[in-house]
Amino acid sequence: MFQRAIEFATIVSSFIIQHILYRNVLPADFKPRRILVVKLDHLGDMLLATPVFSNLRSAYPHAQIHALVGRPGVLVLQNHPDVNKTIRYDARFFSRSNQPVLMRYAFQLFRNLRRKKYDLLIDLRGDWLTVLFALLKGTFYRLDLASLQTENKLGIFAFTGSHQLDRNLDILRTARIPTPHRAPIFRLSLADRQWTDEFLNSANIVNDLPLVAIHPGSPIKLKRWRPERYAAVADWLVARKNAQILFVGVKSEVSAIAGVQKHMDGESTSVAGSTNLSQLAGILERCNLFIGNDSGPMHLAAAVGTQTIGLYGPGNPERFGPVGSHCCTIRRMPDCPPCMGTSCKFGGDGCMKEIEVGEVIRMAEQRLIPHTDCNDRT
Repeated sequence: MFQRAIEFATIVSSFIIQHILYRNVLPADFKPRRILVVKLDHLGDMLLATPVFSNLRSAYPHAQIHALVGRPGVLVLQNHPDVNKTIRYDARFFSRSNQPVLMRYAFQLFRNLRRKKYDLLIDLRGDWLTVLFALLKGTFYRLDLASLQTENKLGIFAFTGSHQLDRNLDILRTARIPTPHRAPIFRLSLADRQWTDEFLNSANIVNDLPLVAIHPGSPIKLKRWRPERYAAVADWLVARKNAQILFVGVKSEVSAIAGVQKHMDGESTSVAGSTNLSQLAGILERCNLFIGNDSGPMHLAAAVGTQTIGLYGPGNPERFGPVGSHCCTIRRMPDCPPCMGTSCKFGGDGCMKEIEVGEVIRMAEQRLIPHTDCNDRT
């Protein structure tokens, strides 16, 4: 409740500052030398923001484009061709496992940013310090997603779509910046691909057989599908498709993955906790299919072009689903409100239990024979 109050106050303050100090419309001859994009979100949200940088580069090919991001953002943008520099700021509000930046270092960081004299500030999602930075008016022009959200609630402005990616791009559209690029991207280096080749060889992965990545984890308990159901899907893929099963995840999910493997009859491999983000992306790129809960790895699989099936419960795929014709989602209770808790407010195990093994198997079989739109949100 306290965090929600802080976020609400931040959004309202950002809206007020935007309308008092800044203009949304950029001059027709606007040619910025430096642009700062603020996005302090987590992995999945960060990936959905990557098209913003591609569109800025198309519009302003000679500008220096910098990104103020947390640790996930640094990892996502490290090889992005349209980002000149990433500046790390682990804000307290967005911190999950990383140690937030101490306050004195945060103020020093913002003093340094002010000295750079950016021509355009784009705030996709910040905290109260980024709002304070805007209040000091260190830039001539600012585009603020929080202000658009407020205007949308008030009926002053209407987003072009419900998905977060469209909302990110709307902030450029309101300033008459063209947005031809819509696909999220995660670029791999040559070293990443070489590591992936070596890893797959050492793991005895056979190129001629389907390779399926499964991610049964999520930081939010209610977003996790039951382990025995993941095991049943994995066993079917092994028995009927001769698939090689690769479980992925972070270190804290190792035990959860071991729990899924205990329910399995077939063989599988787990790389949970043993890869960095680029290595995981390299593995996912080589997979024929990804199946997982609403989480960062799901968006990463989608960003590298892998056939992706996302399982949704309290999350909303219409707003935060994976993007692309190679992506599908399953959600059985579309009226279930977003929930970040550890227990369902309506009682029971939550709405993820409504997803059955059979429907995931059917969708997996379709995805292994690629085709277009198979999203299932009924």
